[in-house]
Amino acid sequence: MIVPPRSERDTGRLVDCLSALAQGGSNAVGARVVTLTAGATETEVADPLCGADSMVVMSPTSAAAVAAQPWTKATGTRRFVLGHLPAAAGATLRYELRRP
Repeated sequence: MIVPPRSERDTGRLVDCLSALAQGGSNAVGARVVTLTAGATETEVADPLCGADSMVVMSPTSAAAVAAQPWTKATGTRRFVLGHLPAAAGATLRYELRRP
């Protein structure tokens, strides 16, 4: 969703934005793909949308990522850390960030 600037005067754009919000849209979400660090038990991910209270929602995209059983270990400004079992090469997952 594209949030109009404070100076927006086009009521149609404002209505579109409110409509998107009413249907569950948000600009507080980022989505990307990450590869877990092979052989390690944690992976740090840099993401400019991450904040200290962000929620990381993960969806494994490979069997290796499922086997690694990732979880959110820590979140911080512009980064988060995933904990996981020792990851095999090619362990990838898609994640979304949700900010409060």
